[in-house]
Amino acid sequence: MYKTSEFKDFSKSAPSRLAQMIDNPFRNFSASKMSQAVKPMTVVEYTDLLGHKHRIPVANRTQMKKAQLFLSILKAEAAKVKDIIAQYPISYGRVPKRFMAELRAELKVLGFDSKMTNKLAGY
Repeated sequence: MYKTSEFKDFSKSAPSRLAQMIDNPFRNFSASKMSQAVKPMTVVEYTDLLGHKHRIPVANRTQMKKAQLFLSILKAEAAKVKDIIAQYPISYGRVPKRFMAELRAELKVLGFDSKMTNKLAGY
């Protein structure tokens, strides 16, 4: 007997039954499960003064508030550093070397070492 692709006999073997299910994956699928989509993971990014990117993944609003609190601390620190650097004259994108000792002393109070101070001053 000659079988065409229209009249397949799926009752003989288990792999062919599996193939029959793959043809229409939504045949035995409940309608209520269709609406339960997986929520995507959101990533909050912040680039600080030194150019470092801080990426914080958040899944819900509680984690978003915690991330915003952490980033507000970083932003407040950046504002303090900008205010300190704004007190000094800038020439050619750098703080002149004669003011570097004072700048290092002020930024050391905030926890910046000399290498980070040089980077912020443009050296």
